[in-house]
Amino acid sequence: MRVDLHSHSSCSDGLDRPAELVRHMAYAGIDAFALTDHDTLQGLPEAREEAQKLGIELISGAEISADFRGQDDVHILALFVDEANAPFNARLLERQENRRTRGERMAEKLIEAGFPLDLDALREEIGGGVWARPHLARALVRAGHAASHDDAFDRFLGREHPWYVPSEKWAASEVVRTVREAGGVTSIAHACWYKDADALIRVLAADGLDGVEVFHPDHDPQAEARFGNLARDLGLAATAGSDFHGTPEGRKHPGGVVGSAEMLGLLRARARRP
Repeated sequence: MRVDLHSHSSCSDGLDRPAELVRHMAYAGIDAFALTDHDTLQGLPEAREEAQKLGIELISGAEISADFRGQDDVHILALFVDEANAPFNARLLERQENRRTRGERMAEKLIEAGFPLDLDALREEIGGGVWARPHLARALVRAGHAASHDDAFDRFLGREHPWYVPSEKWAASEVVRTVREAGGVTSIAHACWYKDADALIRVLAADGLDGVEVFHPDHDPQAEARFGNLARDLGLAATAGSDFHGTPEGRKHPGGVVGSAEMLGLLRARARRP
């Protein structure tokens, strides 16, 4: 069994509609995958309809941006959540509105600074989806202000630049608790991204964290060993995901990083839904 627990659609910063993403997963021989758009569950109904047609298991999920001791870009995967859970959905709506306000303000600041963008086209592209900085990166490339996604982040969208707008984040411990109350499980995404990741994982493990994304395209064998050992020592599940956003980049494609039936079974056993 081939399992991918980290992927994105155009409902956040991915390029493919949810149904298209399902077809990519099917073509790659994935048996079960989680749609984990940023701070939203809205792509799940469309993805589920296509997954049922193709015989793929769809796992409800989201990738939630959180704050941990002032580190305000910690990402937590929520998996097996109850999509009808009202408190969880209310918090996601708060996050979505915060993302929209922040994204539009960043776009306005760039325009005011002499980097014109088609803000109406940007709004149309995002539609009812969730704003994210990659949308701004793509707009900067289209307008000729940046040569690539990475160039846009390096020269315009990093926190060191005057056009950057900080985002209010949900406290990481509250994310873990709220996902648990929504019947789901949590895993720290791409653990190598964070300052003092070991301390972060240990503290959240005490708060009820269920797993660590040990297998991710940004993790080399040394990182996999480091986080795999830490997960084992703390009794956490080791999760795996491609973090696919629609454009293959190294191992960031369906099938590029996969987990097993055993991994999925461990997480399913930890889920608290009836």
